[in-house]
Amino acid sequence: MKLVIGISGASGAVYGIRLLETLRRCQVETHLVISKSAQKTISLETKYKLPEVESLADFVYDNADVGASVASGSLAVHLNIME
Repeated sequence: MKLVIGISGASGAVYGIRLLETLRRCQVETHLVISKSAQKTISLETKYKLPEVESLADFVYDNADVGASVASGSLAVHLNIME
């Protein structure tokens, strides 16, 4: 199974992090997109540094990369959106 995890700037960013931790333990392939606002929220509201969060995912994409495989719709995944 493959999941795309999108973390926005809302205070629920920690839930996205917990989800990534759980999915890693379950050996689910994860594709992560973190918004610029979420990067700030993570640094202000959690104990995590951005590289630590990114290391929990199998693949990480820049929020502005419209050419990313997850942006094209050609990647067969289940979609999970965390706000």
